[in-house]
Amino acid sequence: MIRQRALTAIAVATLAALPLAACDNSGGDEPTASTTTQDAPATADPADATPQERVQAYMDASDAAAAKGWKDSGYADEYLVPDLAKQQKADDAKRADTGAIITGDRKVTDWTVTDESDTAATIEFCEDSSGTKATKDGKPYKINNQLGEYVGQYKLTRDSSSDPWMIQQKGYYEEGTSCAKHFAD
Repeated sequence: MIRQRALTAIAVATLAALPLAACDNSGGDEPTASTTTQDAPATADPADATPQERVQAYMDASDAAAAKGWKDSGYADEYLVPDLAKQQKADDAKRADTGAIITGDRKVTDWTVTDESDTAATIEFCEDSSGTKATKDGKPYKINNQLGEYVGQYKLTRDSSSDPWMIQQKGYYEEGTSCAKHFAD
């Protein structure tokens, strides 16, 4: 079963695996649809971007916000449906209050489309945050959650095929789910 995490948790979980603001169980089964694995996407114009490109652009924007202490969370409106954008901004504001920043390189690999239509898409990927670090005033900042590798799943939506993809739901498989095993199947 996929564990759903707060929308801004991706910035933290992927960059430094900070604790998530909220988790809930989606109640659904793990995806069983046939999959297609693709290389990491390049960022594209929003109207023409694939779901993978939109997720990558969202992660890049989130990383940039984390590196600057989450002072600007306007990126959320560009990539997330309104409810998730609102939560992202609230979570970013809480993180900004800590005075910490997160820098370093996260690796996202094994982009896999598990379901896609003209107006809905589900993608999975392996996210490794072990190359990131949290600091406050130039000194290491303790993170309550472990850095490491996670299997993520995002669901995207759009009103029509001419609209940009928006992230509707973000989640991660249970801790301990191996990327190698998950994507080998």
